[in-house]
Amino acid sequence: MLLLCLPRLIQAQEKQLEDFLMQGRANSPLLHDYANQVKSLGWDSAKLRAGYGVQVAANSDFMYAPVIHGWGYDPAITNGQNVSALMVVSKEVIGKNNLQTRLNSLMLQQKAIEGQSQLSEQALFQQITGQYIICYSDQQQLILTEEILSFLQKEDDVLRKLTRSSVLKQTDYLTFKVALQQQSLAREQTNIQLHNDLAALNYMCGITDTTFILLTAPKLKPTVTTSFDQSRYAANFRIDSLKNANNAELINLNYKPKVSVFADGGYQSALPREAYKNWGISAGVNITLPVYDGRQRKMSLLQNDLAEDTRKQSKEFLRKQFEQQKMQLMQQLTDYQNLTASAERQLNYTRTLVEADKKQLGTGDIRMTDYLLAVHNYLDLRFSLIQYEAAKLSILNALNYLILK
Repeated sequence: MLLLCLPRLIQAQEKQLEDFLMQGRANSPLLHDYANQVKSLGWDSAKLRAGYGVQVAANSDFMYAPVIHGWGYDPAITNGQNVSALMVVSKEVIGKNNLQTRLNSLMLQQKAIEGQSQLSEQALFQQITGQYIICYSDQQQLILTEEILSFLQKEDDVLRKLTRSSVLKQTDYLTFKVALQQQSLAREQTNIQLHNDLAALNYMCGITDTTFILLTAPKLKPTVTTSFDQSRYAANFRIDSLKNANNAELINLNYKPKVSVFADGGYQSALPREAYKNWGISAGVNITLPVYDGRQRKMSLLQNDLAEDTRKQSKEFLRKQFEQQKMQLMQQLTDYQNLTASAERQLNYTRTLVEADKKQLGTGDIRMTDYLLAVHNYLDLRFSLIQYEAAKLSILNALNYLILK
């Protein structure tokens, strides 16, 4: 694998976090499935309305029951033969509340799927953002290793001359060369890690691309703290509560009288002598009145009450988890902000020490090991600051997902 250099990093195509989020959402089969489920429920609502409207059907039947040598069906029952061709019109007579309750059931299912879709989308965004933060941290570490390597390579020219003029010991110069080679190896390892993490990010978003890119800093800001009742989780529980109430209404509707009217017209005959006169019409009313079902209605309502009790218990448990996690994340964010401030102050002292040791190294007043130790401490602090920044971004990512509306 070719080693990266700063010019390549600078010239690479820039991509933002939002680019990956949008592609991840567009390529997600789960979110596509949720969208189709919502559309399908819309068609179910239209089918329900149509089902309670006027129904028209054309029925045709021809039957012949022969009697051979006295053997066959009783002609008093079959009439020997029957021919019919009817146009039937029917309609179930229901109250307005009946249809609206059933439509509400489908509407609540839509809202529940939309809520689940939003949670799934935010979970996907959180995963993509988390991987993006890892890649961005890798990139910052690669830039830092390039910077340190470039610094040491410049020092190599100076120290070689000092060694030739016997100002610096040969063993000290060899110690420096080992540190230089270790830094070169660290750059290569960081480069490989960045490529692997970028590949994982593309895989997560459904992107097929191996082009090297330059990631811009993710713009994550603390979201205004939201109470549990204002969050998406509470909204989903409210939908579940409405679904349970609607289910109770549906159970009760199943035990109300059902009335349907029908009419038909056409030809129906047993083919007597004047079969041509068997054209006619008929109309009627069908009434169904539930009387006793073995207490199934009561048991169904009790089961629905149990579902509502489970919903309440789950909501209260999640509320406690929500508040606890929110406080924990806010505390972690504050801790890392304080840690970053302390590290930045210490970095200023370490940078000053490296500059001072560099001057003394040129005059032979300091050992090479002391100089490399100062450089190592400076490098560790820079890496720590990159890790602290990645940790803060990860906390913000988790916090923003937790309190999403």
